[in-house]
Amino acid sequence: MSTSMATGVLGMPAPGSRRAPEFDSWSPEELKEFLEEFEELAERHGLTTKEKTKIVVKYVDKETKKFWKRLEGYGDDYMMLKRKIMGAYSKTLLEDKPTVAELVKLVKKSAKGSIEDEEDLDTYYRKFWIVAANLVEADVINKKQHDEYFWKGLLRELRYAISDLLEARDPDFESDQVPEVEKAIEAGRFVLRKASARGG
Repeated sequence: MSTSMATGVLGMPAPGSRRAPEFDSWSPEELKEFLEEFEELAERHGLTTKEKTKIVVKYVDKETKKFWKRLEGYGDDYMMLKRKIMGAYSKTLLEDKPTVAELVKLVKKSAKGSIEDEEDLDTYYRKFWIVAANLVEADVINKKQHDEYFWKGLLRELRYAISDLLEARDPDFESDQVPEVEKAIEAGRFVLRKASARGG
C-alpha cells in the first residue's frame, strides 16, 4: 500500500524545519544553491508559477523577504522574479570566493547561536569547511589559524567540555590548547550525545 505525499503549497516544508531550504542575506554566495533546492521541492509538490513566487519568500530572512516582495514578478511570474532576484546581487557577491571577513562573520554568528546537538555541530562544521578549506588552499590562513577560527565558533561551555574530555583522554593535551578541528568535532559529538542522553 503506497502513501501519497501531500502536494501543492500544503506539501511544502514549514520554514525553519529541517527539510526546508534556507537563505540568509549575509551569505549571498548560497543564493544559487538555495534557489535550486527550492525549485526542486516546488516541482516535486506541483507548485504553479504564482505559488512559487509567494512561497519562495517564506524561506528567507525578514529583510530579504521585504525586498524580494517588491521585485517584478512577485505574486505572478516566478522566472521573472528569479531573474530580478539574481540581478539584485552583484556577480562578485554570488561568486564563491571566500574571504577571511566572511569566515569571521560565520564564526561570530555561530558563537552567538546555539549548538544543541550533533546535527547543529555538523551543520556549523560544513559551513565552516566550505569557507575555511578554500582559504587554507589559497594560503590565506594556515592550519593553526584554521583550527583557531573553528574553535572560536563554538559556545564557551562546549569548548570547556571538549577541553576537559580531551585532557582526560590525552595526557599531552593542555586545557588552554586549541585542538585540531577533527579532534574538536569528535569530542564535541561525544559531549553533545552525552548531554542529550542526560536531557540537557
